[in-house]
Amino acid sequence: MLTTGQLLAERYRLGRRIAVGGMGEVWEAVDVRLDRTVAVKVLKAELCGDAEFLHRFRTEARTTASLNHPGIAAVHDYGETAAVPDGPEDTAYLVMELVEGEPLAAILARERRINTDHVMDMLEQAGQALQAAHERSLVHRDVKPGNILITPDGKVKLTDFGIAKAADAAPVTRNGMVMGTAHYIAPEQALGSDATPASDVYSLAVVGYECLMGHRPFLSENAVTVAMMHIREIAPPLPPDVPPGVRALVEATLVKDPRRRYADGGEFAAAVAAVRAGRPLPTPSAVVAQQQRPVNAPGPGTGVHPVVPGSPPMGGTYPPGVIPPQQPGTPQPAQQAVQQQAGQHQAGQPQTGQQHQVSPQQAPMPMPTGTGVAGAMGGNAHRRTGNSRIVMWIVVVFLAVVLLVAIGLLTYWAVGRFELGMAGPGPVADLSLDSTNGLGQTSHRQEPMIGKPAGEMGRSLTRIGTTIR
Repeated sequence: MLTTGQLLAERYRLGRRIAVGGMGEVWEAVDVRLDRTVAVKVLKAELCGDAEFLHRFRTEARTTASLNHPGIAAVHDYGETAAVPDGPEDTAYLVMELVEGEPLAAILARERRINTDHVMDMLEQAGQALQAAHERSLVHRDVKPGNILITPDGKVKLTDFGIAKAADAAPVTRNGMVMGTAHYIAPEQALGSDATPASDVYSLAVVGYECLMGHRPFLSENAVTVAMMHIREIAPPLPPDVPPGVRALVEATLVKDPRRRYADGGEFAAAVAAVRAGRPLPTPSAVVAQQQRPVNAPGPGTGVHPVVPGSPPMGGTYPPGVIPPQQPGTPQPAQQAVQQQAGQHQAGQPQTGQQHQVSPQQAPMPMPTGTGVAGAMGGNAHRRTGNSRIVMWIVVVFLAVVLLVAIGLLTYWAVGRFELGMAGPGPVADLSLDSTNGLGQTSHRQEPMIGKPAGEMGRSLTRIGTTIR
């Protein structure tokens, strides 16, 4: 057991214990030979007998020592010795640069959400630090807030390359064992595929999401469940107060297919810098290459899709074992059938039956006409819209004609009724329209009839044109 004041390997005087982790402890110490303060990471004694953990620890020492970047904590020394002089237990230790600051995990625990400008600055610095490893074909494989140190002046230091692996190196872990923290693991990593620089970029985007959102994108107490959520589900939208450019950057980097992400830390850092400067979000280089690839005899609605979170890879197929991501909620069986059918097409062939998953999170760049179902449906949608308008006009004209015919018939019927009424039986007197007396008044002067003899009455009636039979 290590204690304050203990001299480790006859060189490093232990001071205060800085942190305790699953693999060991980190101590502030003084290098008595060079008279400088350092950080000493000591592997737990019970793990020193585990060949796998010991190999990981040695790998971290060699990997970090090969990197020279201001954003990566430097390694000064490595050794394996007895934890206690003349004691039975051996231990391995790693001497590193002592970084004055605190882990991003501690800052998140205290503040929950971090200012957007600070988050973008952190992401750009971390991306540049990762690029130093990616240039040497090294993948960190465990990017998370606990491995990102922030100094008082805002400088970023990336630490813990314990499970980093060269692209051409033998696997560090046992067959089928997935390394990395589940909450920040890339989908392809969770499926057991080889991690690539794009996997580190995905993990860094998850860190950025957590800083902006106040919590991780996928929440569960079960690590396997969280890993499956990274494979299948789309992260909930960021808060409305997150600027559109920042939102688009994070969403574009959280796509499931690594071939549609920013290829490495440097490309991601350049994208962050562009957003910070108010420039348009750059398209990942792999997507640009796909856009520039010649297509033989493209049909209507074919083209290239921009980066859409949760969208399938270029060519319409996912990497082996990758399950197409689901939207929030359960998809209909028909949708699942289309997704399964789309996965059977060969990559690179322009298919019209490919299923492109569309996220509720909007695409970070304008959507051009695309290949697959999205492109075909786009072209058909225009044709359907034109056909619908033609049908609509035909219906309108038909209804107008029917209405006019109905009005004509109604008018004809009303006039007929009026004429029939005028032609029916009426008074024998001849009525005329007088402009002074009005309608319904006779044109003669009325004479009194009461009290007159019948003959005189007959002559009077005859004068007005009335005949009595």
